[in-house]
Amino acid sequence: MLKWIDNAVFYEIYPTSFYDSNGDGIGDLRGIAEKADYVKSLGVDAVWFNPFFKSPFKDGGYDVADYYEIDKRFGTMEDFEYMVKVFKEKGIKIILDLVIGHTSDKHKWFKKSTLAKKNKYYDYYVWTDDVNTSYPGAIRGLYYRNGGYVPNYYASQPALNYGFNQLDEKAPWKLHYKDERLRPLREEILNIMRFYFDKGIDGFRVDLAGHLIKEGQVFDYDKYYDDYDEKTDGIQWLWGQLLGTIRKEYKDKVFIAEWDIPQLAITKCGFDMDFLTHDTFYFGDLYRNEKDLNLSPYFERGDNYFSPNGKGTLDNFVHYVEYLYGKLGDKGMFTAPTGTHDEVRMSTRKSPDLIKCIFAFMLTLKQVPMIYYGDEIGIEHNYSVSKDGGGKRTGARTPMQWDNGKNRGFSTKKTTYLPTSDKVGQSVAEQEKDKNSILNVVRDLIKIKKWYPALKASSDQTFIEKGYPAVFERTDGKQTITVLINPSDTVINKKVDYSKVIYSQNTQFDKDNITLDKQSFAILLK
Repeated sequence: MLKWIDNAVFYEIYPTSFYDSNGDGIGDLRGIAEKADYVKSLGVDAVWFNPFFKSPFKDGGYDVADYYEIDKRFGTMEDFEYMVKVFKEKGIKIILDLVIGHTSDKHKWFKKSTLAKKNKYYDYYVWTDDVNTSYPGAIRGLYYRNGGYVPNYYASQPALNYGFNQLDEKAPWKLHYKDERLRPLREEILNIMRFYFDKGIDGFRVDLAGHLIKEGQVFDYDKYYDDYDEKTDGIQWLWGQLLGTIRKEYKDKVFIAEWDIPQLAITKCGFDMDFLTHDTFYFGDLYRNEKDLNLSPYFERGDNYFSPNGKGTLDNFVHYVEYLYGKLGDKGMFTAPTGTHDEVRMSTRKSPDLIKCIFAFMLTLKQVPMIYYGDEIGIEHNYSVSKDGGGKRTGARTPMQWDNGKNRGFSTKKTTYLPTSDKVGQSVAEQEKDKNSILNVVRDLIKIKKWYPALKASSDQTFIEKGYPAVFERTDGKQTITVLINPSDTVINKKVDYSKVIYSQNTQFDKDNITLDKQSFAILLK
């Protein structure tokens, strides 16, 4: 595991919605730089930025038209360099989104690949060999080239060609992942990495990291252990080529996979971290199972653990993460984020005390925590907005709420690109004044995580109870911390051996007898 991520806390910023410095209603890089002191005050170590490269924004910037140009809505390359400088001076690392599964159909690479005559970019994208050749999802009949291109997600996102997992005699147009015709694309990707590493960034979060090789992964959400059908030869070889090359040139850089299968991303492909995403059964059990709290009804199974009715379960989540600890060893670690730009806001329909219970759990759990901007003040999901191809996801991308002034302090423009919220209590200015606010409790919890070595990602963890309350221990061999979490409406009495109360909420202590009121937690030094 990279030494610096062992005790790190990450923060995600969606650039469109963090802070508008020039009054056009859209967040920008200068605005983010202006709020660097706030980010520093949280105690986080690194910030992952969603894409701000040139893009037609048909998918929230995940349709890149030029990897080397900053989209004008966010500023210029000089603004980016300034932002990096400001954050580096404050000791905060910069993580960029590396979107290399596809580009925009406006990218010059793709435009060149659509021409009838073969050229440098002919094999950069996945094309069939004839317009009459059918392939699932292939778009045909739009260009002079005799063939159809294969998109990722939207039709405007043509898939870059890293090859197929195996050859197919019936489809000679499918190139094997080791085919030398694919080497130039890999070199392009390495050059993009080099360009931004030389600008001073500290790593990449890789979009669709496990899906670059076509027909190389079959994922069953009901089987997330070793027993599902997973063809890893191609993707393992590809990341061996990319990470194997770049790590020789740049040291201590972090690579975070968007894969949701840490046992593959980290142990087989060399990533340092991988996500546990919310649209999975084992993570949904925490606080996503209820109606409208997932992007898809497929993952709604009723009660979640952080539901006040006390009918949820931690069994699936704990079973999975304990499996992962054994698989990952000291090679890397997963992050179980509070949310992302692609998820329903975690604070939706939850009280401040319940939100604080979630943060107490996530910031003491054996993992590398990641906080989605605004979760630290309890911003809720906006179900009434859809823009930039986001659909329901757009509701998690609304502006940061700085104060109770115009546009919640986000922008001076009359109408902002995405709507701001009018809910009272969910702003930085309001919560700064209250020592028991979500914001200040999050700051306190991050300080505690940094202070006690037992809470490092590399320290051991044992779940003692998985009901209500949840009880688990963290230890580095020298100190042991006991964590108790009671998100339910039930008052619970527990007898616990401890020497010091590190931090607690809604909890009473009488020697070794502890009363956990509703929505309570306690962090104890054993």
